[in-house]
Amino acid sequence: MEEKSEIKVIERPRICCIDTDKEVISKLEDKGYNLSTGSLGSKIKVPNSTRRENHQLLPNHDFPLNLHELDIFIIDLDNFETIDYYQEDHIREMHTGKSSYCLLSSFPETLFDPRPIAASFLRNELYKITNREYLVIAFSSSNYDVEYEPIKVTEGNARRQNIEKHNIYSFWEYIPYREVKYGKEISICKSIDDLQRLLEKYKANSFYNQTFEHPTRWNGCKNEKYENYFPLVTNINGDIVSYVEVNEFNNLIILPQIEDKANFLSEFLSRIAPSIYPELFPFSTTFDWKKQEEYWLPNFSQLLDNKKTIEKEYQDQLDKNESEIVANNKKFSFLHELVTETGDELVKAVIKFLNWLEFKNVTDFDSANGSSTILEEDIQVDIPEGLLIIECKGIGGTSTDADCNQISKIKHRRCKQRNAFDVFALYLVNHQRYQPPLKRQNPPFTEHQIQDAINDERGLLTTWQLFQLYQLVQSEIISKEEARKAFINYGLVEFIPENLEFIDEPKELFETGKICIANIKDCLLEIDEEIIVEKKGKYSKTKILDIQLEGKSVKSVKEGEIGLKLSNSIKKKSKLWKKASR
Repeated sequence: MEEKSEIKVIERPRICCIDTDKEVISKLEDKGYNLSTGSLGSKIKVPNSTRRENHQLLPNHDFPLNLHELDIFIIDLDNFETIDYYQEDHIREMHTGKSSYCLLSSFPETLFDPRPIAASFLRNELYKITNREYLVIAFSSSNYDVEYEPIKVTEGNARRQNIEKHNIYSFWEYIPYREVKYGKEISICKSIDDLQRLLEKYKANSFYNQTFEHPTRWNGCKNEKYENYFPLVTNINGDIVSYVEVNEFNNLIILPQIEDKANFLSEFLSRIAPSIYPELFPFSTTFDWKKQEEYWLPNFSQLLDNKKTIEKEYQDQLDKNESEIVANNKKFSFLHELVTETGDELVKAVIKFLNWLEFKNVTDFDSANGSSTILEEDIQVDIPEGLLIIECKGIGGTSTDADCNQISKIKHRRCKQRNAFDVFALYLVNHQRYQPPLKRQNPPFTEHQIQDAINDERGLLTTWQLFQLYQLVQSEIISKEEARKAFINYGLVEFIPENLEFIDEPKELFETGKICIANIKDCLLEIDEEIIVEKKGKYSKTKILDIQLEGKSVKSVKEGEIGLKLSNSIKKKSKLWKKASR
């Protein structure tokens, strides 16, 4: 086997990764960057279980000894681990006549956080970098302070010192943080084109956890913004959540929590940073003059213009698509409202669904008749068989017997008013509405409630069934006419396709369910024919792509053991059906 070629390490920039993920380190090492690692430390579970109990702790940060020689520091402030307390980890060797310091953790504190004071230690180390440029890239954390009580330890004596306060952002001289806010809706500010595009590329699934302000100074009669601060990313309210601070030597980039940090940093360091910080990338900028317009190659100007045109057309198409998405969401919002809403909003959504199903004369009975002390149905529908009355309810749990039975009383009242027994009653519920529908109890009715509904000649139905019915109708598994007829059934209402011819329950499955073995008898199947798959009362469609009979492909078959290649995977114990010819 051929051995993997040795990666040539790029001497500069010298990069220190502090509390960064293993994926980041692995990615940058694969690119040949000269890396060292460090940490602000781990939080410690301290056994301060009783009053007056305390423990002397040592910070557990870890920085490279030659930190002052490094060029770029990548810090993930929101990445840390929590460890248990072990006494032997917090004992420092003492030399005669010398003293040392530790930190006191007292009851009721049970989780000691050394990271903010370690951030201050890091700042002291960064101060040692003089007369040359360096860059700090920090992925943000929610801003917080920790108060520490240092203990000066000498031979046979431990003396408390003054309380010190440190911040998780103490690694920098001044961080203009504002409120702690969390969110995912971000906008990329106008900046260097390549950097702006890179941030756009990686903003999906990223989130922010801290906001910042643009520092100002008083100049005569007005406040002016500092020119060396540049916002990179803002949130939906325009708050700064990412920015760049540029100075003669020390530079800072604060970024939100980007999901794919490994690839983001790889692209940033290889494509963006060398042009912004050329002193840090001496091996990347030797021929940078080629990018200047005076040295452009033939056709480059025209190709660059073409690129801008393509980008504009692409953005126009994205904007159009976004508008179509908004319009589509508005058009079909009633389907989500079926499984989320309660009260009047639920009734309106159900009426929209019934009108889509082409019921005639659907009436919002409550709105049409005003308030009343007598409980009435929510919806009336004139149907060929008489009158369908529906009570809609959106609840956080499942229905009581009284909830299910209430519609019976209204049914008897309507029969008496009409002097006829042509009234059909339906109880429709959006149950456990705070949970995703697939995690709800389906069906949410007890056997007793279903049997009572059969005895009383009324129906039980959930709005989740209506939501699923929409797709069944759209895929032509069930017709609107078949669906309308089911609304007057007794007991648990189910939407089952009519006029189906049973094919078989496949005996074996291959290629993750896209090929099955079936036995058919007097059942004509043809290539490109759509068939229906049933699994636990759920229906879907698939297309026959190929038919194998006795090891050969055939266009159609009526009997025998066959192999079917399907367009969609099916699962074990599925039943195959086809629409019967009328």
